[in-house]
Amino acid sequence: MADQIGRLGVRHWALWQLTNRARIGYVLVIDALAVVGAVIALTLIPVPSANLLPFALLTSCALVYVELSRPIERLRMTRRPFIDLNSVWMFGAILLLHPALAALVITVSYLAQWLRVRPGRLYRKAFSASATIVAGYAANTAFAVLSDAKFQDLPRDIASFGLVVGAGLVFLIFKWAVFYFADAIATPGDYALEASAIALGIMLAWALVDWPIVLLLIIGITLVLHRGVLIRQLRDQARTDPKTGLLNSASWSNDAETQLARGENAALLMLDLDNFKSINDRYGHLVGDKHLKGVADVLRSEVRATDMVGRFGGEEFVILLPGASQEDAMAIAERIRRRVEGFAVEGLGMVTVSVGVAAHPDHGTTLEEVMNAADLALLAAKTAGRNRTLLFAAPST
Repeated sequence: MADQIGRLGVRHWALWQLTNRARIGYVLVIDALAVVGAVIALTLIPVPSANLLPFALLTSCALVYVELSRPIERLRMTRRPFIDLNSVWMFGAILLLHPALAALVITVSYLAQWLRVRPGRLYRKAFSASATIVAGYAANTAFAVLSDAKFQDLPRDIASFGLVVGAGLVFLIFKWAVFYFADAIATPGDYALEASAIALGIMLAWALVDWPIVLLLIIGITLVLHRGVLIRQLRDQARTDPKTGLLNSASWSNDAETQLARGENAALLMLDLDNFKSINDRYGHLVGDKHLKGVADVLRSEVRATDMVGRFGGEEFVILLPGASQEDAMAIAERIRRRVEGFAVEGLGMVTVSVGVAAHPDHGTTLEEVMNAADLALLAAKTAGRNRTLLFAAPST
């Protein structure tokens, strides 16, 4: 704990070690907007005394919830940006409280998570908090433009419901946009989780105005949802490669075998990064891992949703293209090869990829046979000089 507190100083942040200066500047701008917005709100808007009790309740809920969810959170797979159900208390604060008090609730929640659950790089947690605070300002602004009344004074009708839900959408979209420009996109499932938390935050805010005892039910519901998130993530984690987020070898093989068992045409790409060892030797394994992740992102972006992409091992990847002809597979493989050829991590080294292509059932009727054909084509591409795509050619008799 003492070591973590010592890292609270801004000069100790790992942010300064990033080589991308534009990203550093962007992070600092969002952090500054969060602080400046709170200062301006304190200057222009008096803090209502009626806010103090809801502020204390929401802050307490955030702290208690962090403690109750610690066993779940420590098992969860870390993602960037980190999204969870703490937005229940945060969005409730945005609706009910003075903007500076809402910003304080958000800050306390993220700080508690950093201290008690996942003590990673503080600048990332600070950026997530700032992004949430700035998104809260946007939601408040939208709410104020569309309504003269405070949330507490809204009539309980359809128009008011639509107004509050609209503010929630502004919050979600604005937060997504802030993360997007930081190149920190979460999965659709994460944002669905965030949307659920916002919906509960609306219910929480109304409960604190009309029937505060409902707060106990919301805490229970949130913990149950949290456990459901853990089960989903553990299931996904068992199927995916932790470095790239692609299917691991076993999961890819099982899914590919099931697909080929249907007897339909398919194509298989086997890819290997050229001279990847030189990247690891020159820049270190952390940079090498970033290259693997970047190549995996390229593969995902160049295939269809129905295609199966996996990490086969080391610097090898495999892609099954259901329904694809040999010509389609070659075109996709060439497109991937050209994209990878121009890829580099923060200017540190470039990689190329060699690709072997085989087809089902032309080059084999089982997964093992088709993979063997693609592997032979890959070996031929390597032998021919690397950074090229070759289709399997059966040896002449």
